[in-house]
Amino acid sequence: MTMRVIDEGVYSEPMHHALDQVLLDRLDRGEIEPTVRFWYRKNRAVPLGRFQAHDDEVAADYVADQGIDVVRRITGGGAMYVEPGNVITYSLYLPEDEVPEDIEESYAVLDEWVLEGLRDMGLEAHHEPLNDISHPEGKIGGSAQLRSGSAVLHHTTMSYALDIESMLKVLRIGKEKVSDKAVKSAEKRVARIADHVDEPRETVIESLKTAIDTHFGATSGSLDEATVEAARDLAETKFQTDTWNRRL
Repeated sequence: MTMRVIDEGVYSEPMHHALDQVLLDRLDRGEIEPTVRFWYRKNRAVPLGRFQAHDDEVAADYVADQGIDVVRRITGGGAMYVEPGNVITYSLYLPEDEVPEDIEESYAVLDEWVLEGLRDMGLEAHHEPLNDISHPEGKIGGSAQLRSGSAVLHHTTMSYALDIESMLKVLRIGKEKVSDKAVKSAEKRVARIADHVDEPRETVIESLKTAIDTHFGATSGSLDEATVEAARDLAETKFQTDTWNRRL
């Protein structure tokens, strides 16, 4: 399986989730080849798990005051806080017959190339069931999946240099007073790549792209205008709406 690599485009959070839906559907229809897409964000955001309730997961008044987008994903899992330049997010769009049927096994298999890329940077990374990428000092990132028709979406967010104090203010886990003790406790649970690798985020992404080529074989790709326009329409009608984002 050769992977098309898309490493371009700065979009809003709703647009990124719309692109996930459009690309997954296009793969299911056989219109595109297996693809990995790296995300570049415009703003701070919270991607919610599909089955989570908005006000249970975020400090609603705070995120509204700060202009932080809260967008419901099409995958399950938990809420995450993300910042432009401080996280690495990627999506895989794969044929179902290229992914292990067993869910637990599929997470491990689809993490293999990522671990190779991180280890090549000198980062001591490992897969931790069910769906985490971890370091001895804490969790680097987590993944979520959706299987639709004959296609699989597998996306992951990893912390490069996430602001832990801001995360505690945004997510309900940090609703208690953000003290030095609370920040230090959270830092023990979150391992940031930049704390262990003395390289810029762009270099880490290049290492991941090299690992994709080694593991699968890679070709460079881009989003065609029809895909972008379809995602813009879907972002407007679904992923920017309270009907979708606050439906629970």
